[in-house]
Amino acid sequence: MVLLVTVISLLTLSGVVQGAPSSRNRSASANPLISEEQVDQWLRLWQDRLRLHEWRIEAKIVRIWDLDPHTLGHIHWSRSRKTATIKVLNPVDYQIPPSRIAEDIEMSIVHELVHLQLSALTQDDRTSVANEEVVVTKIATALMGLGANSPALSAASSGGGNSH
Repeated sequence: MVLLVTVISLLTLSGVVQGAPSSRNRSASANPLISEEQVDQWLRLWQDRLRLHEWRIEAKIVRIWDLDPHTLGHIHWSRSRKTATIKVLNPVDYQIPPSRIAEDIEMSIVHELVHLQLSALTQDDRTSVANEEVVVTKIATALMGLGANSPALSAASSGGGNSH
């Protein structure tokens, strides 16, 4: 009888421990905060705004272990095939308030698309890569700050803006 109580106690304790939230917990979220469809809408919107029409781009929501440490997104592209895949962090792995997650994921998409725009530039060394990251972050932040109702952004999206 004592053995049975001990086994039941251990099973109960292990269930509680295994159910504890963790950024590395590999269980799927039953009710996602952001859907693949929403991510795809942001991708299409910003792909259009950044005039990347000739590219076939897909976006995926991935878990924290599918990204490099300390990153929220990643892009991989093939210039010769004009294809790219963007990975964005799953909302269940975020460490910020849920009310800020959607904007952060959209920002990650914009950030990665700006990297794609700059992919034509050569990168000679680590300094070039670090400098690109700073510039990409500044550009993506500025674009997100314009907002959907900005006349400049609306003109650029409709083809009315100047391009150099």
